[in-house]
Amino acid sequence: MASNKCLETQYNEKRCIVCKDLETLTNQIPPEFLTGVAKERGVSDAELETVMMALGGNSTAAIATILGISNIAVRKRLGEVYRKFSIYGRGPGKLAELRHQLFYQYQAQETEAPAPTKTKGKAKAEPAKTSRKKAEPAAAEPATEVVSTGNRSQDWGESPDVSQFYGRTEELKILEELIIDESSRLVTLLGMTGIGKTVLSVQIAKQLESEFEFVVWRSLCATPKLEDLLGNLLQTLSPQKKPDIPDDLSGRILRLLDLLKKNRCLIILDDIDALLKGDELAGNYRPEFENYRDFIKRIAETRHQSCFILVTTEEPAEIALLHGEKVQTLQPMDSHEIAREIFADKGVAPTDKEWLELVKRYGDNLLAYKVVATTIKEFFNGNTATFLKATELFIEDTLNQLLAQHFGRLSPSEEEILYWLAIAKTPVTLSRLREDMLLPVSLSDMLKNLDSLDRRALIEKQETASDIFFTLQPLMMKFVTTKLVENACEEIKELVKTQKLSSLRILIQHNLGTVQTPAKKGKSAPQKPQMVQQIKNQLQLFVMRSGGYDELIAQLEAIAGKLEDKTQRDVGYASTNLRNLLAIMAG
Repeated sequence: MASNKCLETQYNEKRCIVCKDLETLTNQIPPEFLTGVAKERGVSDAELETVMMALGGNSTAAIATILGISNIAVRKRLGEVYRKFSIYGRGPGKLAELRHQLFYQYQAQETEAPAPTKTKGKAKAEPAKTSRKKAEPAAAEPATEVVSTGNRSQDWGESPDVSQFYGRTEELKILEELIIDESSRLVTLLGMTGIGKTVLSVQIAKQLESEFEFVVWRSLCATPKLEDLLGNLLQTLSPQKKPDIPDDLSGRILRLLDLLKKNRCLIILDDIDALLKGDELAGNYRPEFENYRDFIKRIAETRHQSCFILVTTEEPAEIALLHGEKVQTLQPMDSHEIAREIFADKGVAPTDKEWLELVKRYGDNLLAYKVVATTIKEFFNGNTATFLKATELFIEDTLNQLLAQHFGRLSPSEEEILYWLAIAKTPVTLSRLREDMLLPVSLSDMLKNLDSLDRRALIEKQETASDIFFTLQPLMMKFVTTKLVENACEEIKELVKTQKLSSLRILIQHNLGTVQTPAKKGKSAPQKPQMVQQIKNQLQLFVMRSGGYDELIAQLEAIAGKLEDKTQRDVGYASTNLRNLLAIMAG
């Protein structure tokens, strides 16, 4: 046995020398050759820039810092490059295999010899995969003591069934790298309700269960006290049937940390957001759960050989400060492959054009696709085109309630930002957002609010070379728009009833859109702001019962007339909004 280990060590040492030599030789290959080969494989400019840095010996963290992107984004780009070069498997062997391929292709070109076949390339990769597997324990962060229980144990609690699991290939690969290759102690799965975070957490745990002595899945939806959760985990992870569990919280945390050092454990905690406060910026714990903050910090900062996965719609504030090599956050996206499978299961087959419209409307929300697919099948005879024509954006009651829960947790300042993003409809810059808001907001406060909304996974950021743009996810865009329209209608009804401007808030603080007149008469119809048009439609339905539409217009004209000599400082956007509404109502 000793001689085998010796031979393995010698092999790995020689391979390291070969890899170092290849790194040196790869760096001598002209950049134009590398660029040409990459372009032939369909590698994008961003992917090429990233892989060139990796080939130059830069670590993932260093590349992320240089490019100003996350570690996960770097790994995604490199993963795409490996896939385009038909390099599979996991671990550091993939970069070594890419070096082999590039070096041999360059050497073949220089000698005008045929390039090596794909079969040879794959054969070259095999030793790297074997070497990584054998060396895996050494790659993990050293623990004070490693004790094998001789058995593996899984406790799945109330986890959902994942017998039918679609897609998420890239996310599963990234999670595997974070948990196994990088020995992360804490990984957060962040995103809105309905995008499939919980199912993804169970699937990755099932996929990696052979790597751990203990796999435990728990939901915190019932908001257990930390002492009770720790008692449950200690009972599950302890080798004794009736373990001696400390009475005090500090003792329980220390006992758990000791078990995380002695055993390799994967522990998933779902519904972390149930412990967090609403009506203020994201990430702060409710008073009775504030001790979770210290517990999570201890898990992240203490050296051990286990991993916690936190599943949440809202990232706890302390995690942003803990981010680093051993603490990572992943936000699952691009779930359209899974959505197609959901539709296929229902026997609904949208065309490519119809898919584009569905994606535009529902983004990455898998729960929405499940509801929509069922609706199309049962009420539209499987005809997606008919469904799309009949519904601008269908939100079933269950989805509406979930979105209302998200919205109900926001602080007033966060609500204000969501209203303005819904009014804009298209992505806007930070400076434009601040300019549009009637009430002045300091840059510092604006950044705090945007960061909070980002940690709630409610906004999307689009980066360009010169600026960053912000917008809402499609379902939240529709929900906030509907809420704005409903509130505006209620305010107008109250205004007509009381004749008091104090009835208005939405119409004073928000510019809901401007009716544009055509440049030349007869050339084109005036452009009607969609939100103002929706207000008109709802008011029309309201007064149809009493037949008082003309009377309503007359009352609003009288009120608008009184506001004409008022400045924006006095009445905000109220005068503009009423004039735009009257222009549409009279049209």
